[in-house]
Amino acid sequence: MQAAIELGPALAVMLAGLSIINILYTWWRTRDQNVETRFKAGSERMDRLDHRLGSVEQTLRGQPTKEDIHSLALAMERLEGSVGMLRTAHNATIEASKRQDIVLTRVEQYLLERK
Repeated sequence: MQAAIELGPALAVMLAGLSIINILYTWWRTRDQNVETRFKAGSERMDRLDHRLGSVEQTLRGQPTKEDIHSLALAMERLEGSVGMLRTAHNATIEASKRQDIVLTRVEQYLLERK
């Protein structure tokens, strides 16, 4: 009976120790799973952000640069100059037509008076 009494407290201490080890192991595995879950969620979020960043970069590659805008502005200035020259030539043509109209009117009046 003496051996049974000594085995009981030793067994109780051993079971208590195993319970504590089991609790610590469970806590460690649960903590590890939470970290893995958070890491996976963070990784998925980074993948989504990387995809969005890639699409923004692709969109920006198609946008005109500062040099493109500057060259367009210079081309528009040249076009404005050309339009101004065309306007001047057109006005000169109109003035020449007016003078020809005056001359033709005089010739017409002369011919009508001569009849």
